[in-house]
Amino acid sequence: MASDREITIGDVWRAIWRGRWIVLATTVVAAIVAFAITFTADTTYTATSKVYLGQATTMMGNLASTPGTNPLTAATMLQGDLVVDAVAEATGLTPGTVRAKTDVAVPRAPGTVTTNQPAIASITATMANRDEAVRLANAYAEAALTNASSGFDAVSGTLQQQVRRLRVEQVRLQAAIARQPTPENLNQLTDLREVLAESELQLARVQQIEAPAIVTVAKGASSSASTSNRVRTTILGAVIGFLVGIVIALAASGGIRRETEPA
Repeated sequence: MASDREITIGDVWRAIWRGRWIVLATTVVAAIVAFAITFTADTTYTATSKVYLGQATTMMGNLASTPGTNPLTAATMLQGDLVVDAVAEATGLTPGTVRAKTDVAVPRAPGTVTTNQPAIASITATMANRDEAVRLANAYAEAALTNASSGFDAVSGTLQQQVRRLRVEQVRLQAAIARQPTPENLNQLTDLREVLAESELQLARVQQIEAPAIVTVAKGASSSASTSNRVRTTILGAVIGFLVGIVIALAASGGIRRETEPA
C-alpha cells in the first residue's frame, strides 16, 4: 500500500521546495540581522603570542614528560596563580581580569599519542583596546617564559658548574703531568676527559632542546569588526536562517507527504 511506503529524500525535497520562499526569506532576514549585529556589538581586539615551553630530557637524552611541558597539563600550569599574578603585576590588571581576558592553549603535535613531545603554548588576549591586547599577550608570554625557565635554569646551572669544575681539574692534571707524568695521573686525565666530554654533550643537549623561548610576540591585534569577521558572522547567520527556514517550511506544508505510486 502507498501508506506503507518509506519516506524518501525526494519527498523531503518536494516538501522543502513547496516552502522555498519561506526558506529564502528566513535566510535573507537572518543574514541581515547578523550583519547588523556586527555594527552594534562592542569592538574587541585579539592579540596572540606563542612560547616554546622547553622539553625535559632524561640523563640518557630521552624526552621526558613534566607537568609544565605535557600538553594535557601545561595550559593549567600556565593559568595558575604564579603566572597570572606576575601578569597582573606587569600589566596593572587584576588577576580576575587577566584570567577573563586571556586564553592559553597547548595543542598536542598532530599525529602523536604520547605526551612527552615538545609543546608550544598559544596565548590569546582579548581587550577593548588594541594596544592593551598586545601588551597583555606579550606580558603573559614573558611570565610563561619565566615560569617555564625555572626548571631549565636549575638543570643548566648545575651542568655548567660541573663542566667548569671538570675543566679546572683537567688543567690541574695536565700541569701535574707536565711536571712529572705518572701512570696514575695519566689514567685520571683519560677518565676525566671522558666525563668532561659527556658533561659537555649533555649541557649542549639541554641548552638546545630544553631551553624555553618566546616563539612569537604580538605585534598587532585583529579586530572583531574587521571585514572578514563581519563576513563570517553574516554567513553564519544565513546558515542558521536557512536551517530555521527549512523547519518552518516543513511545518507550514503539513509535513512530508508521500508521493503515491501509480497502480
